[in-house]
Amino acid sequence: MLTAPIPTVSSAIMNTMIGRRPLVALVAVLTFLLRPAATAAASGHAADRIDRLPGQPPVDFDMYSGYITVEKSAGRSLFYLLQEAPEEAQPAPLVLWLNGGPGCSSIAYGASEELGAFHITPRGAGLFLNEYRWNKVANILFLDSPAGVGFSYTNTTSDLYTSGDNRTGSS
Repeated sequence: MLTAPIPTVSSAIMNTMIGRRPLVALVAVLTFLLRPAATAAASGHAADRIDRLPGQPPVDFDMYSGYITVEKSAGRSLFYLLQEAPEEAQPAPLVLWLNGGPGCSSIAYGASEELGAFHITPRGAGLFLNEYRWNKVANILFLDSPAGVGFSYTNTTSDLYTSGDNRTGSS
């Protein structure tokens, strides 16, 4: 389980990079994800824990997935997948992985085909451990962004035509 403190970055730099509200949402999610297991389970975080994926081999690390609401009035939520480093590697740094885009899912590519813990077997019959997975030494947080990419969604159709850095930064 993660028990390391969250690395901090100057708030001026973060506000310039992604805007105020997305930063608050991201910090809240990271704080929530980085709580010790007992606190997390007591607060409902256990509901986001993945016990086992279909076709998954045995592993020595925990995984979580779920949604982060980034703008309630628009019905905009981002999907995340967290693959923790094994217990013996903790405390480990937290890496936020965002594939390029908009339009490129961090789950479909980063997690499944690049640096994630698993690769998909030929014909999609199961999963096998990625020998070069980054979660051997770091906690990896994959985030599908912006809303409308991968498993992230919006209930406001116009969002699909106006996604990009400007809207993400101003949300």
